[in-house]
Amino acid sequence: MATAKEYKIPFTGLKLGNHSFRFELGNTFFESFEYSEIEQSSCIVDLNLEKQSTMLVLTFQVSGSAILPCDRCTDEMDVDLEGEYNLVVKFSDEDVQDSEEIIFLPTSEYQVDVERHLYEFVHLSLPSKRVHEEGECNTDMLDALDEYLVHEDMSSETDEDSDSNDDGNEDVDPRWAALKDLK
Repeated sequence: MATAKEYKIPFTGLKLGNHSFRFELGNTFFESFEYSEIEQSSCIVDLNLEKQSTMLVLTFQVSGSAILPCDRCTDEMDVDLEGEYNLVVKFSDEDVQDSEEIIFLPTSEYQVDVERHLYEFVHLSLPSKRVHEEGECNTDMLDALDEYLVHEDMSSETDEDSDSNDDGNEDVDPRWAALKDLK
């Protein structure tokens, strides 16, 4: 995937201190990534780049919304995106492995590419559970799903299970037997 020029920040000409950048990420941004969970979005990422003499400190502030399927009824819903993420860019000519919060660039590099980080931080801003508010789910879909749910009926225990529980003759750990007396 070719990185768009607009997501590469040249830092060599910047003075020491804070610099602000704003990225408006829409549908075309997310379409450029294969297997993106987000297809429709209106998202803004404010990036604060603090240039220091030996490193760069990037702070990504994500806000916006995306249209995603509900986890319960699969109808589309509007999901709010919000989060703040930090990334440190250090310089090294040695082959050093990047971590989640620190990336290494060669000392000869003059720009930092933030496209992949924008994508990742927006996805990290998605809530883990995405469901409609109570009563807003598609009732037809919920009814259809309910037909396929397996309901356990407590009265349908097998005779074998009920005999082992009722007899009290099965081996019980003495530590747990003392707890029965507390009832």
